[in-house]
Amino acid sequence: MHLPDVALAVAAFAASVVLLAVGENEADSDLGALDVVFVALASLPLVAWRRAPLAVFVVTALASSLTFAVAEPAGPPIGPTIAVYLLAFSGDGSRRRTQLTLGVVAVMLALHVVAGGILGAEVLFGITVWGGAWLAGDRTRLRRERMAELEERALRAEREAERERRLAAAEERGRIARDLHDSAGHAINVIL
Repeated sequence: MHLPDVALAVAAFAASVVLLAVGENEADSDLGALDVVFVALASLPLVAWRRAPLAVFVVTALASSLTFAVAEPAGPPIGPTIAVYLLAFSGDGSRRRTQLTLGVVAVMLALHVVAGGILGAEVLFGITVWGGAWLAGDRTRLRRERMAELEERALRAEREAERERRLAAAEERGRIARDLHDSAGHAINVIL
């Protein structure tokens, strides 16, 4: 378990509880234990995103949908939004897997919208937020892959330059050895 992942999950949980409390205060109802459990399920699984990013997203999205069905949190669902980013970030870039993952994200978004009550502005906002999180995660993954490729290319160029230096040094030693051999041979001939 990575400490930054734990910190991310706890921060998402705290922010989600705050949004839930603000939403509940606007609706003049109390923050219940069941609401907090749903919020915990919608954010704390982020700890395991490195092992199973798609499963973490599905769990957080389902729990967030339940939260929206039983309560009225203010603002976007933080846990699933972070999970969408991490899901795109952890992808392998293959077309088939990306299509499958986007299909799952679309189904979870539809479920989330239905659970929260179908309102045109919320649908558009959900598509914008999760779509933006997906694009940000995908771009971050692509940038990371490009940086790794550039680092590998730089290492390969450095190894090649070192090999060229060694080859040049060996050729120079060979030339010096031939010159010494020729000079020694000429000196022996002169002595004879």
